[in-house]
Amino acid sequence: MKEKIFNNSIKFKISLWYMGTMILLVMSSLSIVFYISENIIHSSVRTYLKEVVNHRLDYLTIKNGEIIIDSNFDTMIQNVEIAIYDKDFKFLYGNSPNGFEMDNKKSKDDKIIIVRSHNQKWYVYNKMINLGNYGKVWIRGVMPNIGQSSAIETVIQISFIILPFFLILSAIGGYTITKNAFAPMEKITEIAEKINEGNDLSKRIHLENGADELRTLANTFDVMFDRLQKSFENEVQFTSDVSHELRTPITVILTQAEYGKEYINSLKEAQNSFKIIEKEGQKMSKLVSQLLTLSRMERGKQKLHLENIDLSELLEMSVETQISCAKSKNIKFITKIAPEVYANIDEMMIMRVFTNLISNAISYGKENGTITVELFSKGNSIIKISDDGIGIAKDQLDKIWLRFYQVDPSKNGDNSGLGLSMVKKIIELHNGKIFVKSELGKGTTFTIIL
Repeated sequence: MKEKIFNNSIKFKISLWYMGTMILLVMSSLSIVFYISENIIHSSVRTYLKEVVNHRLDYLTIKNGEIIIDSNFDTMIQNVEIAIYDKDFKFLYGNSPNGFEMDNKKSKDDKIIIVRSHNQKWYVYNKMINLGNYGKVWIRGVMPNIGQSSAIETVIQISFIILPFFLILSAIGGYTITKNAFAPMEKITEIAEKINEGNDLSKRIHLENGADELRTLANTFDVMFDRLQKSFENEVQFTSDVSHELRTPITVILTQAEYGKEYINSLKEAQNSFKIIEKEGQKMSKLVSQLLTLSRMERGKQKLHLENIDLSELLEMSVETQISCAKSKNIKFITKIAPEVYANIDEMMIMRVFTNLISNAISYGKENGTITVELFSKGNSIIKISDDGIGIAKDQLDKIWLRFYQVDPSKNGDNSGLGLSMVKKIIELHNGKIFVKSELGKGTTFTIIL
């Protein structure tokens, strides 16, 4: 199993590819170097051989029909041996290397040829000159290929000694770099497996800061894990809250049903029990309806019926419907509603938003207080609903949008605490924004931008 994992490892594949590429690159480079070196050496040898032979032409003269060879005419210069032949390649003067033989028919004027003789390569340069009355003669320079071949062979031998060491070093270096680069991936896998195996969603990768792709991926995973943990905790809390909210009306209904059965002969008592059962049933129905609506919104299934609606008129209607509720606490409304402010909205949904916010302002407002309702247009439609009630603590401002959360349950009567969650979702569905600003003991202001 380990062997299979190793063979399928990305690190192994990258290292193998890297090593193969290095081998190919080194072999290609060496081939080019060998080719260029050989050509340079051969070119240098040819040039040198020609210079040596051509330099000897000045040492030949004719006197009385005979060839006079200057005393400075050397027949052996380093590895070059020089000889003079007549036009038919009959030897006249000079040296010819031991073991050197060639077919003179292959000789060409002013050309260098390579001759193999007795397992040895020779550079041969023939130069024909005309010595007047004597006629034509050949000057031949012969040079063995021993030095040049040995130089190239030495380079090849050194290369084959260094190459394996270089490749091993490159492979180790490449694997080390790859391993270090993929180290974050191993940690990501380890944390993901731990989360998958257990119930602890609080584990995080927490890689050190960096700008490479894997660290960006790890940070993205951490953000995703945060959202998953928050979502899971919200679902657990949601289940608990729903159970709690439904338990009370169900308990009341069962109690009243038992009470009604006990006093079935008393019309007044039975009627009172049925009224309570009806009230609690309606409360449950409202709660379920709100949950279904909120669920559709969160899943993107809630369709909006958008129309160009007069927000000014809609907001005034919302205030009027709440005036009677406000009178119970002697709360007065101050309205600053600009006329004929239109927006493309779902009328029923936005009406629910206004009603909920004004109702909350009444519930949490103080006795003999005021509620200020404003509407004006400034590029967007801006609505503000303010009260001078108990306010909200700073550490609770982010929590008010959670389902079932209530700042003070005793102030909210039969409300379930779903209102602000729905308000936020409705505004988001309209691509709007909602903000809250509050201070304990001084009141709260909700601002909506549509």
